[in-house]
Amino acid sequence: MLSLLVSIFAVLVSLGSLGISYTAGRRSHMPVLQFMWEGGQDGSVAPKWWLINVGTGPATNIVVAQTERTSLTRGLNGERWFNPVLVPSIPAGGKLALTWLGGTMGLACGLGASYTDVERYFYTTKCGDDVSMFLIGLHLPRWPLLKLNGSKAVKTWWGVEDLSGPPWSAVSERHVRRRRWLPSRFGISRRLGGWADPVHSYQPR
Repeated sequence: MLSLLVSIFAVLVSLGSLGISYTAGRRSHMPVLQFMWEGGQDGSVAPKWWLINVGTGPATNIVVAQTERTSLTRGLNGERWFNPVLVPSIPAGGKLALTWLGGTMGLACGLGASYTDVERYFYTTKCGDDVSMFLIGLHLPRWPLLKLNGSKAVKTWWGVEDLSGPPWSAVSERHVRRRRWLPSRFGISRRLGGWADPVHSYQPR
């Protein structure tokens, strides 16, 4: 009986060690993006918004979008996101100027960014009223990154000069199909690609 208990304890310790190793490995290359406003008050640089990677790994497949107002919570929760823009990958410690947002600090809207790590797991950053929230999983709409029926829902950063004109690719909570078995802490998706990726249910509005 004692040997059986020892064996069970050894198995539990091994499983715990594997879990700790997996978590440590994931965190060693976890990207964390933050929105930053640089005012340029001394005249050395033009005022603009930046996206900075303060995490430990590169951020890839980055989509920056806007919303009229963000709840800064998991999921969409009544948020309506629009103007998605695909930007280049940002290495750990790197940053990218969001030039199409212009040089105005007060945008009268919330900002959001969805992105993946090197293993294609999703992360999300939401920013509104000078408050930022980092979330694991996808908590923005899952726009297709490639062409759909001959057109793209997400514009590329080098093709967007400003935000003049009507908004594009607006998506609200009622347009998103979420897998019921997925834990709510992961939003609408955990990983880019695969049979569970909700991109297959995207329809242009």
